[in-house]
Amino acid sequence: KMQRSQNCFPTVTNEQMEWTAGPTLEEFCEKRETNEYLDMSKRCIQGLGYVNSDMTLAMDHNVLTAVWELHDTIAIAVNLCPVLDQMYLRFCYNKTKTFMQTDSTQNDFLSVLLHVVDRVPAKEGEETLQQLLRVASSEDGRALNEDATDLWLETEKILMDQKKLIDSLEIDDEEKAKMQLSVPPVDDESDLGVPLDRGVYEMLVSKQKGFRDNQDMARRNEMKDRIVTLGQLCLVVHNNIQQPHSKYSALEVHFRRLFSNIKYSVADMMNQLMDQDDLTEV
Repeated sequence: KMQRSQNCFPTVTNEQMEWTAGPTLEEFCEKRETNEYLDMSKRCIQGLGYVNSDMTLAMDHNVLTAVWELHDTIAIAVNLCPVLDQMYLRFCYNKTKTFMQTDSTQNDFLSVLLHVVDRVPAKEGEETLQQLLRVASSEDGRALNEDATDLWLETEKILMDQKKLIDSLEIDDEEKAKMQLSVPPVDDESDLGVPLDRGVYEMLVSKQKGFRDNQDMARRNEMKDRIVTLGQLCLVVHNNIQQPHSKYSALEVHFRRLFSNIKYSVADMMNQLMDQDDLTEV
């Protein structure tokens, strides 16, 4: 009962906002009083729909704390935020416990998450993530998956709308660029977007023990870094949305299961990366 009724509307004072977004050290040393960055920050979070005109929260507290804690990867945080609603409706709303715990649901959840946070272009000639998910045609002529295609296009449209929202903000272009994804979404709603690398999805879904023999050291280190980054994001998001402050706490199980899979995958990778011949031996 408490979980259904509990809400959290924390208050940040004007003084605390000035501590965070007030004058820089250089401006302070030169005794220049300015609120330019603070005013721009207010316009930004209001334009993104995070707060109302009176600076009260317009979004759920546990979602916004996740965005704040992901400030080192602000582009991913800002673009993942609107996708959480899609994730909730697709994987939690009116869904049974059995559905939420199946491997197929976990795989679909991972595909949406990677669509946002692991936007690495595929190398020319290699099978793409879109082809692996059967949302794009491939040389082997496999039939396309309509459900997967709808899910992919839905996510791409959310990213496209978020890009337009960021472009419309009344802030400096330099600050807008920080919030845009490194590989931007396409403008055409029927387009699948930039062909993305399938490596992380393939490795986590197949639960393979470490790397394949045909992967060189550069590729292995790249995969390790990308999967560790994904795990760190899952940890931060999970620890915030699990708070009983909104409907998004239902997503906790998906982020927890994915983090658990990543943990074991990283352990296998590190064992393989460290188990190499010592080239310093004479």
